[in-house]
Amino acid sequence: MFLTSFSLWTWDIQQATDERWTEEAMQENIRGIGRAIERADAAARLDSEAIYAEPIPLLLSADTGLGLRMLITNESILLTDKIGERVIEQPISGAANTWHHGEVDLAGAELLWVSLADGEVIISLRQPGF
Repeated sequence: MFLTSFSLWTWDIQQATDERWTEEAMQENIRGIGRAIERADAAARLDSEAIYAEPIPLLLSADTGLGLRMLITNESILLTDKIGERVIEQPISGAANTWHHGEVDLAGAELLWVSLADGEVIISLRQPGF
């Protein structure tokens, strides 16, 4: 009986730790991408013809079961899981005269690219060709 209670207690602690780490990793992913988007916007403010690309290493790349998707719009970055249980949104300033768009499935992704070309800031899993 004691071993069963101990096993359940240990399992609960492990689940809570995994859940907390997942939330922190998702927050760090969205913050890192938000900072890269702001840097791309800063480049566009300095030069309307600027070309910029930055790789962002992602946490949770091995956790394909979460079904994470990321979407950027002119107003925000949205990170959600496949069932909509976890949804994180971060506003972006949009201080430059750029268009923000892109949607990616993050399952198994280790890098996400933020790029600026022709006045568009885009997120993608593929390295831009410039």
